Amino acid sequence: MMEFEEGLKVADEALFTKVGRRLTEVEIAILQGSWQSLTYEQISDVSSYSVSYLKRDIGPKLWKLLSEALGEEVSKSNFRPALERKWRSLLTTPTITNFPVTNSRQDWGEAIDVSIFYGRNPELITLSQWILQDKCRLICLLGMGGIGKTALSVKLAQQIKDEFDYVIWRSLRNAPPLENLLNELVLFLSNQQDNKAELCQLVQYLRSHRCLVILDNLETILNANRAGYYRSGYENYGELIQVIGETAHSSCVILTSREKPAEIATFEGVELAVRSFRLNGLQAEAEKLFTAKGLFGNDVDKQRLIECYGGNPLALKIVSTSIQDLFDGNISEFLAQNTPLFNGVRRLLDQQFIRLSASEQTVMYWLAINREWTTVSEFYEDI
Repeated sequence: MMEFEEGLKVADEALFTKVGRRLTEVEIAILQGSWQSLTYEQISDVSSYSVSYLKRDIGPKLWKLLSEALGEEVSKSNFRPALERKWRSLLTTPTITNFPVTNSRQDWGEAIDVSIFYGRNPELITLSQWILQDKCRLICLLGMGGIGKTALSVKLAQQIKDEFDYVIWRSLRNAPPLENLLNELVLFLSNQQDNKAELCQLVQYLRSHRCLVILDNLETILNANRAGYYRSGYENYGELIQVIGETAHSSCVILTSREKPAEIATFEGVELAVRSFRLNGLQAEAEKLFTAKGLFGNDVDKQRLIECYGGNPLALKIVSTSIQDLFDGNISEFLAQNTPLFNGVRRLLDQQFIRLSASEQTVMYWLAINREWTTVSEFYEDI
């Protein structure tokens, strides 16, 4: 009988073959819970995801993707037999050792699905120009959690991938040691021929080929109490960033982060090969998200809702689900409650706030207390 780990591998490879990406954490959580015959409510209890997010958003999309990847209709209740049939077919076919790879020179790792993507056209145009015309070597996408850095990096890479010999997307969410990351990058860029996990080897491949490398969630290796600096044991990432920014090569490395590394601040410039791009919230585009979530209201209420959450896409998705569940999609009724902070939105802010130093947290407290524009001198007196 097939074990869950084997079934997960089959699902992951089938999805990668079909759409060029791996299973995400939330998709794995749904598969694992469903494997154990748990309801969406029970999966929600053992994970950090809301029931509505699992049941109405990610779940249906996952079963649809797996149906396409496995070539048969699957659902939460019958996906196990489908995976087992696929597994057995691989075991009984000696000539097939693995799923075919759609493009051996593209590795999307855990890149998220961006088939549904709202706005960001000006940002995509600017970043594409920086990379393709200005030949930037290093770009850092900056913004608070949930603002859409990851989604933008994937969408951008998909749009310009044909301009590169190699494309590789990697998440640093689990804080891999630099040696592990270098090993993955060098192996991929050498077509699995070179296992020398050294920075000089990586630079050699960045010079000899036109490569697009995206490293997501850089903030996980940064020191939460000292802006721009690294966690203990990860200081060598600073050398990686410095060398990529300083050394002449024909490739582009994109970093996404909530905080700017010190090396970026040192080497960046509006006309230099190292640049940073701060991502702001959605504005008019957010109304498309409301429509997709089944919300309704007048233009004034929609704009109030967008401003309340700074146009943060993740916060707006969280609140939209709650408005649909509790107020039947009526934005006006939700705003009348005057309770913008709850559950997932609070967790999102807590994740950001906890990374601030004690001094930075004090600044944030006084900004919240004053509630109005404050001069530097008045702010100094307050603190």
